[in-house]
Amino acid sequence: MLVSASPLPASQVLAVQDIEKDLDAEIARGIAKVNVLNLGKASQIAYDERDILPAVKHSDTIFGIVESMAAETGSDRGKIFTTHAVELHKAGYFFPAERLFYRAYRINAAEFGEHHPDTLSSLNNLASNLNELGRTSEAAVHYEVVLRFRTLILGSRHPLTINSLANLGYTYGQQGQLTKARELLERALTLNEEVRGRGHVENAKFMILLADVLGNKKFVLESEVYLRSALKILNASYGPYHEDTMSCLHRLGTNLSMQKKYSEAEPYFYHAWTRREIKLGKESEVTLRSKEGLIACLKNQGLQQEVDKILGVSAVR
Repeated sequence: MLVSASPLPASQVLAVQDIEKDLDAEIARGIAKVNVLNLGKASQIAYDERDILPAVKHSDTIFGIVESMAAETGSDRGKIFTTHAVELHKAGYFFPAERLFYRAYRINAAEFGEHHPDTLSSLNNLASNLNELGRTSEAAVHYEVVLRFRTLILGSRHPLTINSLANLGYTYGQQGQLTKARELLERALTLNEEVRGRGHVENAKFMILLADVLGNKKFVLESEVYLRSALKILNASYGPYHEDTMSCLHRLGTNLSMQKKYSEAEPYFYHAWTRREIKLGKESEVTLRSKEGLIACLKNQGLQQEVDKILGVSAVR
């Protein structure tokens, strides 16, 4: 270690010590994040296998880690719980995420009140996580509260209120309440186009939700129209390799396959597969799903030679 010829001024010594403390804190937060995600994975696997005791045990450990971190900061406790809940949610670990989302909601409700925008956002997050767990009735109740008070506080044309319309509409669709779902989603799309413009990327998301809700054989043609419009917006806004764009490609391929338009579906699956392979890797679950969709299209057209090429040769880079 190099030693300075003259002692550092006190202010510089303190600055160096502060930097080292900050680095230690960053390392600690990074380790905590990894631990939370590892425990989240174990909790979700146990939950999926209906092994409830270890699922709850791992969830309790996660809660303790995040609670300790929140207590150390003394402020923004709700934000800390939300941050870790979102990380778990994005990773697909919905069971352990639920408790953190609920805790964030209760903290914000206690600090700001039940109808504060931050509290309503926390409740919205909790509802979204409940949807992923298949508990759509609970999710709908929360979404209804969020929509009601966002409408009262922010107005019916505020972007967050419009998002709440779409969230509740999609949840009704998951429950099989197609008429109510369609009414709310179409209203959200109309309002969003008026407020944000027809080319706004949020319109694409609402169109995809509508396509998902309408995505049975009876409404397959309407779903196709929504998906094609969404794809144009996503390509323009995000580019061809964005996750949402590639997902829309796959959805459109699936829609056309349902209509037995296999030659039309083929390029959508092909582009979804090859782009996902480049962006996400060959073994990604969604990459393999697009590859399987393409193979099914080719088989339905009697193009076995093309299938053999795909099975024997990886996607061209």
